[in-house]
Amino acid sequence: MTKKFLLTILAAFLAVGALQAQKTPMVVTVNMGELYQNYWKAQEADEKFQSSVENAQQEIQAMIEEGMGMANQLQDLQSKMNNPAVSEAAREKYNTEIQDQAKAIREKEAEVNRYRQQTESTLQKRRQAIVQLHISEIREEVIKVAKEKGADLVLNSAGMAVVYFDESFDITQEVLTKLNADKGSSTVDISLPTTQE
Repeated sequence: MTKKFLLTILAAFLAVGALQAQKTPMVVTVNMGELYQNYWKAQEADEKFQSSVENAQQEIQAMIEEGMGMANQLQDLQSKMNNPAVSEAAREKYNTEIQDQAKAIREKEAEVNRYRQQTESTLQKRRQAIVQLHISEIREEVIKVAKEKGADLVLNSAGMAVVYFDESFDITQEVLTKLNADKGSSTVDISLPTTQE
């Protein structure tokens, strides 16, 4: 009986010792949205990207205005054709010009639509590549800082999964400081491809 009792106590001590030997996981939090928003490379890339978007919008607007000019020419031709003083030969000439102009307008509309779709697709792919690049850089820095702190787990405090966290666990500002440490020492290139995809 005493042997069984001693074995039970020994097993209990071993279980308690095993529990105490397990490391309590260290958890830190980081706000990935704040990091991305305040990372200088992401900010600079976003400004350049917005400039590319504006340039594309201006090109599309110029094409639309060209199409509107063509529509005005069509109206002028129709007015001339409908003039009662115009001869039958001139009316036939205007009618042919009207048909040619209407066809040119349809082609211009198709060209604008194709260009808009290609541009939107190219810009969307470029935007995704920019975001992925900077998220990857941010993640690498988060991992470095988390390892320096001895963290076992990093939670995104901006995510829906985190209900509560003690702000002393948050490493956002520390990561942001390291991310922005090389600001001014390099530039970000986000030039768009010269050919349409």
